[in-house]
Amino acid sequence: MAPVAGPSTGSSTEHAAKTTAARVGSRSRTNKHIDQERILDLLLGAFLDETTPSTSARAAQKARATRVIDKDSWSPPDDDEVSAALQGLSLKHSIHLDYELATAIQRCHSQLLMSCERSIRLSDQAREAEKRRGRNVSNMPAPLLRPDNVSHAIRLLLRLSKPADVTARTAANLMLNATHSSRAQYLTPEQRKQAERREWLNILVDEPLEGDVWDDDGQDQNGSDLSDWSLDSDDERKRRVEQGYDSDKELRKRRDRLTAISTSLQPSASSKHDFRQRDQWSLNRRTRLEALDRAKEDSVRDSTVHSAGATRKHTEADVVRESLAALMEFPSVLFTRQPSGQVAMTSDEQFPVIRILMKQIASIAAIATTLASLQRFVATTISQSIHAVDALTRTPAVEAFAEQVQALLERLRTSLSNMDSDIGNASISAQPAAIRSDRYTTMTQLLEFVQREAATVLLLAPLLKEIGFISDSDVDVATPILPRAFSDRALIDGLQALLAFAHQQDEVLHRDIVLADLSTCLLAACRPAWRSVCLLLQRGLSFAIRRDHDALFDDRLVQHMIRHDASMSTSDSAFWTSGYLVNGTNADAMADVDLDRGYSSPAFLQSIMRDVLTTAKGVGLLRSLGIDALGEVQPSPNLDHVLGMQVATSSSTSDLLPSHAEPGEDGLQSALGTQGVATLIEAPRTTPDKAKANLRQLLFAHNARSCVGDEAEEQSDDDLPQTPLSRPDTDLHWNSESADHPLRLSQKLLEPMLGRYLREHLSPISAIVRKRLTEVLSSAVTEGGYALQSHLEACHGLFFMQRGAEMTSWLDSLFFDLDRRNGTVRALNHYRLNSGFGDALEAHRSIDAAAAWIDVNLVRLHTGDDDSESAAAIRQRTRLRRLADVQVKYEVPWPLTFVFPQSCMRVYQSIFTLLLQARYAQWKLSSTLKLAKPETMHMRKFWSLRRQAQWLVRTLIGYIQGEVVLEGARLLDSAMEGTDSIDSSIQIHIEALARIEMLCFDRVEQAKVKELFSAVWRIGTEVVHNYERFIGTSNSEEDRLARRKRRERRKKRRDKAKRDGAPLGAIAEEEAEEEEEEEEEEEEDDDEQNHARKDIDRDDDDVGRLYATSGNGDPTTVGQTEGLDTTSIDASMSGDISASWVESDVNRRERFRIECERQRRTLDRLVEELKVSVDDQIGRIAARTAAQAQDATQADRVLQEHDYARAKWQGLLDALAWSDMRY
Repeated sequence: MAPVAGPSTGSSTEHAAKTTAARVGSRSRTNKHIDQERILDLLLGAFLDETTPSTSARAAQKARATRVIDKDSWSPPDDDEVSAALQGLSLKHSIHLDYELATAIQRCHSQLLMSCERSIRLSDQAREAEKRRGRNVSNMPAPLLRPDNVSHAIRLLLRLSKPADVTARTAANLMLNATHSSRAQYLTPEQRKQAERREWLNILVDEPLEGDVWDDDGQDQNGSDLSDWSLDSDDERKRRVEQGYDSDKELRKRRDRLTAISTSLQPSASSKHDFRQRDQWSLNRRTRLEALDRAKEDSVRDSTVHSAGATRKHTEADVVRESLAALMEFPSVLFTRQPSGQVAMTSDEQFPVIRILMKQIASIAAIATTLASLQRFVATTISQSIHAVDALTRTPAVEAFAEQVQALLERLRTSLSNMDSDIGNASISAQPAAIRSDRYTTMTQLLEFVQREAATVLLLAPLLKEIGFISDSDVDVATPILPRAFSDRALIDGLQALLAFAHQQDEVLHRDIVLADLSTCLLAACRPAWRSVCLLLQRGLSFAIRRDHDALFDDRLVQHMIRHDASMSTSDSAFWTSGYLVNGTNADAMADVDLDRGYSSPAFLQSIMRDVLTTAKGVGLLRSLGIDALGEVQPSPNLDHVLGMQVATSSSTSDLLPSHAEPGEDGLQSALGTQGVATLIEAPRTTPDKAKANLRQLLFAHNARSCVGDEAEEQSDDDLPQTPLSRPDTDLHWNSESADHPLRLSQKLLEPMLGRYLREHLSPISAIVRKRLTEVLSSAVTEGGYALQSHLEACHGLFFMQRGAEMTSWLDSLFFDLDRRNGTVRALNHYRLNSGFGDALEAHRSIDAAAAWIDVNLVRLHTGDDDSESAAAIRQRTRLRRLADVQVKYEVPWPLTFVFPQSCMRVYQSIFTLLLQARYAQWKLSSTLKLAKPETMHMRKFWSLRRQAQWLVRTLIGYIQGEVVLEGARLLDSAMEGTDSIDSSIQIHIEALARIEMLCFDRVEQAKVKELFSAVWRIGTEVVHNYERFIGTSNSEEDRLARRKRRERRKKRRDKAKRDGAPLGAIAEEEAEEEEEEEEEEEEDDDEQNHARKDIDRDDDDVGRLYATSGNGDPTTVGQTEGLDTTSIDASMSGDISASWVESDVNRRERFRIECERQRRTLDRLVEELKVSVDDQIGRIAARTAAQAQDATQADRVLQEHDYARAKWQGLLDALAWSDMRY
């Protein structure tokens, strides 16, 4: 660019050349320019004549090549180049102190990119919305500016721009201060002239006109553009002049380029056609406006002539037409519309007739306000649907309902526009009206017409306001009205309640139209929820290991229906019952969650949600096992087909069970007329025999041939599952064919009719899924199943000890190892427990390995105290208490773990521990040998005591294992064979084991009886232990003799080691270790004896105290109390016996006799206390039965359970009272 200030002398030119060379060398260039110059140098080096000697000739040829390339080639703009150019342009303006222009250029570039991205995104969203509505999107134009062609647009603007003037600076100020309170004002022509004059004066003061350049022709200055000024510096232009550039050639080159650009900008044929269409539209619009102006002038002139100069008075017909305009949301003279949507009446002197029509006009204003609020609701819903980012932010039911409301409003506008057209035709005197339009010219008739046509929307408006979708006119419409979390559910429930109200009220105006419109709206809102139910049944709930994000729960309606616990593992036994739950249930446990989220299924689905959840879990479980649960049987997502509704013109019928293609949702709407209920007929239904044949063919495919023809009618109903299809006399639709008229759609959409139709449609599918799942779980392993009955029998044989030979062999070996020295630790080691159990089963295994009643690999025995810290506590426990530490775990294969929950396994473990301790007491009593003389007094007392203890232990074992466990297991096996679902299997299993737990007195409220049972086992083992000490076969004596012999042998070895010269330190360390072992063994034996004695004394004291407190002063109680005192005296005497007295045989026999007498009295009191406790349990359950018998809601099965338990306990009480314990 030529210099505009400063002297133009030779010295300055030379200095400028040097400065230019330095500046060019250090000037930063873009990558694109660097690459272009490098390629140009390579081309010149390859094709330039090597004989060219001078550098100037090479530079001239390079300049010519550059001009040819710039003239005949085009390259796309570089983003970095454009950004650098804009930055340089902004920098130049800031150097010239034009900060507004510099800032505006930078902001325009950055905001232009963001605006292009937003326009592309909004265009795509609008296109998707139109596609969802089924409209053609080919005519929607795409944005011209995109992020990839912003560089093209900017370079074009730079080449077409010119140096900035006052107008550009004013526009920059306006743009920068567009949101500021003190905006810049537009300048008048006089102000602009004064501003330009001041600007030129400032320029001339800073840069006076000096030099020869100002004398040149002004064409170059006028033809220069801002792009050359911004991209090319003054030094670059000087460099080109020095290298031999011709300014005339540059001008011609610029003219040629502008000519080429103008030629390329010539419009195409399609563009010319569009321009002509726009011109034609402008011409027609201008012609119509001129015609309207002439008609207005003619009407005014005619009215003036007709009234002879008097003012024309408007009639009531004009008020009607103004009211119609307000109802259709058009401008009206009588009404004003506020920004909030409120329509109010205005007082106009041109309409004096409004003084007598105030009430009618106010009613029209209220109706217009209601219609505006409904239209605003539709627009808001559409906007939210367009801007929805994912499925969770969408409300499909509300969107479908909004489409129906839009259809109702359009139907109302059509009627109003037709009415306005009739009134307009009647007002033209030149053309007489062909219809009776005079009755529409009064406000009374208008109100009656509007109330009839808008009856439905006027009912829907209060409902939407009550729910929260629309607000009052004085409330800010921008505030959030209703959270999206439960808007679908609230809308569906509200519509169903409104339909029920309108159906019950016979005096509702225009009842048929209202019922038809409300039914259509409710049906449209229910369709998305029903499709979500069908999707849930088709895909099933996931039983995968990782369920962090299940695509099924992206559906908001599915989230309303099902609550998913992703933290629970599918291998957990409680996953079937707690992994997936129906929202709205378990209110006590999930009160906080339900209140926070507000999720629950719509009211019309709540009656079927439990069946839907069970079926979906069955489908997902079968799919995880590699089995297709549904096959060809699929739920129909078409709610119209489920309700049996068809258009009267349709004659096609569809089958009952197979899936159907979903027709368009507008099929039912097209049958609804604009004035009333459309002609709808009920789809012809199959007869009960045909329905049974179809269901039997699906459920019993292997006997399908026998179910065809007449044989299907001869089969009994017991072969079919209990579904609504098997009870035609209880369903209403079986008698619908004989009725005079089919059921209306409004009646079918109300409860309980709607729930009955949905259950009728889903019941065959649920029956098929339950049957297939039950077959898979119950079939044998060889058939690909999981053998539920086999695992149940294995649990009964293991925990209930029903396998006599195998369990007796294992228990005998276990008890024998337990009675050995240090048996509480060694015998109950988990390795010895599992190996001993396996050896016992191996010894009794039959030849056929497949006939084994249990798999040893599934059984794991342990004590739960493998850590070393509990070893000291283990040594302090008796053998009977150590048996309670034995834990049995049976690994049931998945998915059978769902049928064996933790509550059931806890009862199994409790019964196993009870039987294990009882068997040990029985084994100890049976292992006593008759080694002393029976004619002595003390031995006769012992054998009598042993018989009494053995009788009591056998009686209790016979009650527990024979009366309770054996019969309970038999009832459980028979009940599990007839089950039809996993839920019923779990319920039967839990109830059966709860009954066994109650009969075995293993509940918390029965702890007193359970303690008495434990006392019986302890006194049985103590009787045997006392006898073993007396005859000298006790393990403690053998252990003491063995320790004495070992001590003597160790002493001899130490003496020999000392004589042989062994190290004293090693000998001392070995002696210390041996002494510690001996002390521990002695303490263990002493503690075991002391604990056993303390247990017996505690049982004696507890029983005596309980019995003493339970008596009422009768002689029997007094005698037992005296016996208790004698026992305490005998015990104190036995405790003060000296060592010399113990060594005497006479004193040892006397001590044995006293101990036997004490144990006999304790045993008598145990039996009496057992009688009292069992009788107390019988009284409690009798009282509970009597109380529940007064309640009519209690089922007979509950009372039968109480009677069964009372009979069992009465048998135990009779068995305890049979013997007087004196033989």
